[in-house]
Amino acid sequence: MNDILTARENRHIRIEELQETFRLPLLCIKSNIPGEHKNISEAYLLVRLFFNELKNIFSIKYHEYKESMDGPYYLVVINPRENEYVKSILVDIEDSHPLGRFIDLDYYLHSKKSISRDDLNIQPRTCYLCEKDARICSRNQTHPIDELITFIKKSVFSYLLELMTDYAEKAMLYELNVEHKFGLVTKTTKGSHQDMTYGLMLAAQKVIIPYFGKMFQMGYYSTNINNLFVEAREIGIIAEEDMLKATNGVNCYKGLIFVLGLVMLSTGYIISHHQQFDLVFKNIQNMTKDLLREFDRDPITFGEQAYHTHQVKGARGEAYLGFPTIHLALVNLEFKESLSDSSLRGLLKMIVLSTDDTVLLKRAGSLERYMMIKRKLAEVDTDQLDEVIEFTKYCIDENISFGGAADLLVSTIFLYLVKQKLY
Repeated sequence: MNDILTARENRHIRIEELQETFRLPLLCIKSNIPGEHKNISEAYLLVRLFFNELKNIFSIKYHEYKESMDGPYYLVVINPRENEYVKSILVDIEDSHPLGRFIDLDYYLHSKKSISRDDLNIQPRTCYLCEKDARICSRNQTHPIDELITFIKKSVFSYLLELMTDYAEKAMLYELNVEHKFGLVTKTTKGSHQDMTYGLMLAAQKVIIPYFGKMFQMGYYSTNINNLFVEAREIGIIAEEDMLKATNGVNCYKGLIFVLGLVMLSTGYIISHHQQFDLVFKNIQNMTKDLLREFDRDPITFGEQAYHTHQVKGARGEAYLGFPTIHLALVNLEFKESLSDSSLRGLLKMIVLSTDDTVLLKRAGSLERYMMIKRKLAEVDTDQLDEVIEFTKYCIDENISFGGAADLLVSTIFLYLVKQKLY
């Protein structure tokens, strides 16, 4: 307990130093974790989440992140606003956000003491479990610490599960709704996929989205990253079977179940184990270290045939390396800071040119034609709509599709949304 008290005093000293340096209002973002063990993984998630929330609200002059025995926290210097206005925003976030009760958003104006709810005649915060005044429950130790921590953990996971399934759906819709997309299905065209429609793609999405949630959950609660992919394969198989039932046998998203499924597993793992974001890719490498052994058997699928004939590894090769193309595309997307049709078409082009797409190879009919199509795409300026439309028409006329690249694009968008929200 002495270590916690020392950490609190050190935080207050640093707050005073920043006040002296900047002469501006300051926010402290700290998780509200009861008991002596403040550094649970949920604490790190909470401070990142709410720092990102506040970045979109306040004009930030300076910020710093600290870790301590009293838990992780951000100190954020903001440009001045009306005193009561700032505190009312913070109180509203604490009271209305699904996880707001687990965060302390303190506002310091000119003193070591933060402005409290009492100072502004605002109702005190309520207890996690019984809705009484939280200060009274804490002082009287009304509830066991383990019970409170369990409630926090369950609440955080429930929020994350809903968030991840929502982001999976958003990512699929962003990709699907891009028009003039090199022969892929859009709202207005089947592209070069005569057995697919926009409505069918939506129906397939509805079926597989819950399975992505299950994969996230499996990754979140896993204790062994190396066995995770093998353990999750059954979920992928069932997801594929249910998708095919819903689409009368049309394969809308088999590749995506594999690609985004792996991404979901790793995303769950990095969040629950307090890992750096970029380890999402290294974890996938660890999960799929034995994946290429599938090429040792007699080829069954076209992807396996492509490897035996042309040494094209397709999605398996990407996964084995930790999806380097998704990593590259994500950096590109963060630089653009846009999910516009033009940006996403540019990303799709980059992905096609950076990886081996077995869907394209199958449609091309030969390796020579496959390479010729890539060269033709390389000459397209995706910022010039007339060039995009012309190449899209060529793809439809020639029955060309970049379905494998589309799966990588969806997964890139998903990770972009996650990173913007939680990292």
